Amino acid sequence: MAVKLFILGLPGSGKSTVSRYISSYAGNRLRSTAHINDFAILYEMFQEDSQGKFKPAEYGGFDVLDLAVFDTALKKLEQKVKVHISTAQLEEIILIEFSRNDYEKAFQQFSQEFLQEAHFLYLNVDLEICKRRIRERIIHPATSDDHIVSEYIFDAYYNGDNGKHLPQILERNYGIDKLRVRIINNSGSQGDFHTLINEFVQINQFVDSIIAFEAHRLPDTEPMQKIKDAEIGSELERNR
Repeated sequence: MAVKLFILGLPGSGKSTVSRYISSYAGNRLRSTAHINDFAILYEMFQEDSQGKFKPAEYGGFDVLDLAVFDTALKKLEQKVKVHISTAQLEEIILIEFSRNDYEKAFQQFSQEFLQEAHFLYLNVDLEICKRRIRERIIHPATSDDHIVSEYIFDAYYNGDNGKHLPQILERNYGIDKLRVRIINNSGSQGDFHTLINEFVQINQFVDSIIAFEAHRLPDTEPMQKIKDAEIGSELERNR
């Protein structure tokens, strides 16, 4: 069945980079992935805006003036994911990416059903490092995800977040097991080889744990898939 994996963190925390890495790693585990984020939704709302809820920003970007827009975008995101799930491959991992300054409030925009059985990865990165990364990616863009996030919106909205408390928030409000939530420090630079390797190992372990967890939820009519996933789980234990 399709599995939802939320990838969260401040703009510049590395969500899209990690999503691409997970797609590659999951592919080696015979899992296809889909990547859905709210930037395209916000950009479409910006283009259609006639009520002054947005304003243009440099480098072809935009700023949000009416912060209620962020809540509306999340409701649209849920619908987009649900439409995709209705046609998704059975073993697909859907990577759902967005940034918010208050995740407890953000999750309230979703239906309870949408969050159940999902997994959550939060990238913990210092605010100033995020700002620096964004400045660097605008000067040297490498992917379509390298879009601008202005100083204005950082000051007005992304001046911090409560992501480090995700395990407590999700367990308290939705009964989600803390084992389905992982926080990874993604503050390493591209040249910090040992830090990057440690981060990738943590990501690999989390993806493997998701695959093993989901194997237990497969119906008995899919025994061969359970055997394959059990083998992955055993490999993970041997490598720890």
